[in-house]
Amino acid sequence: MGIFNADLSPFVAAASLAGGWFGLYHAARHAPWQRLNANGAFSAWCVFIICLPILWSFNVPVERGITLQLLGMPLFVLMFGRQLATVGLGIAVIAYTILQGGAWHNLGMNLILMAVLPPWCVQAVMQLIYRFLPRHLFIYLLGNGFFGAMLMLSMIGFLSLGASALLAPGTHVTENLVAYMLLLAWGESFLTGFLLTMFTVYHPQWVFTFDDAVYLNKPTS
Repeated sequence: MGIFNADLSPFVAAASLAGGWFGLYHAARHAPWQRLNANGAFSAWCVFIICLPILWSFNVPVERGITLQLLGMPLFVLMFGRQLATVGLGIAVIAYTILQGGAWHNLGMNLILMAVLPPWCVQAVMQLIYRFLPRHLFIYLLGNGFFGAMLMLSMIGFLSLGASALLAPGTHVTENLVAYMLLLAWGESFLTGFLLTMFTVYHPQWVFTFDDAVYLNKPTS
């Protein structure tokens, strides 16, 4: 859940477009682009951008203007960090709008819901885990990749539902819709944790949020 399909008023569409572009500009300006020079990192970043619009196209309409689909955003942010993921997600949202014949007047809202706010949610969860839980490899993988991803996806889902309820007249957010969203988030969190573990083990140079010195540092006796 996240692609906003309902009609927006011209004022809301213009305001959200300005907010979305500002979020992308701020992320692009402060992104650590030099980290993409790592072996295969830029290719992996591009593959994510290509695959996300395809992933979002496999959606199920459940309510007027509301669809359910896998998002893939937590894994993207966990691998490349907030700024680079924000830029990549923004490009993916634009590509999805082009390929799927989306409503261009909703581009700003989709940029906010799919590219700007989710990385901030992911980073907030990561910081809480880093601050209050032991700094251990399994805490990183399970805390961020599974439980953290579940929390992130739930936050993104509730933001999307809230936006639909407030900005799309006639949209009814039912208990069943919330249950379906949480069930899909639960399943995607398993997939996120599995993929994060695989990339951390076999391609750690692609996982920018993982630090060997922090999570693999052996305690001194």
